[in-house]
Amino acid sequence: MANLKIRYTKTERARQKKILKVSERMLPLFEAMEKSLMATINSIAERIDEIREEIERNSKAAKPWIAVMSDSWVNIDHFISVNEIITKPIDVAGVRVQQFEKVDFNVMPVDGATPLWVDDAIELMQEQLQLRAEIKCLEEQIELLEEELLDVRARIKLFENRRIPNAKIAIRKIGQKLQDDERLTIATAKVVKTSRQKEESV
Repeated sequence: MANLKIRYTKTERARQKKILKVSERMLPLFEAMEKSLMATINSIAERIDEIREEIERNSKAAKPWIAVMSDSWVNIDHFISVNEIITKPIDVAGVRVQQFEKVDFNVMPVDGATPLWVDDAIELMQEQLQLRAEIKCLEEQIELLEEELLDVRARIKLFENRRIPNAKIAIRKIGQKLQDDERLTIATAKVVKTSRQKEESV
């Protein structure tokens, strides 16, 4: 406020009152946005943890025949590949993000000479790749939401530390100056009136 020049006028006081009113109305809205963003980020983080646990469970369940895969001549990567990860844009806590839909796979047909466990391996790989793709999508959501959260917090600080206190100080100082000017005007008018009365009585 020390570097802010104030115009000591009624117009400026009205302007500062408007700034204060708008700022005090906007601050709770940004605080509500902050809470909503934090809750959403925490919720997404919990979902990521759940998916990672599911990936781990799938890996443990597959351990008995993963050893067979490593000793086999069959290369599972030959049978399955990712064409694209399909997402759709949605609004989450007021932020436009991409929501995971599914993974579009290219799966090669399995012939009669292929070991029976290959079908299970392909199914497992599809599920694991789907889960990893969903995690990536959720992590990107968190990144965008955290950027928005930083912006909202900066706005909250602006209102709390600058706009609201500065407007209050300006209103008080302008009010004091206008009162002082009014007292001075009244006092001057009284002096002039007294002088005139003295002059008239002489």
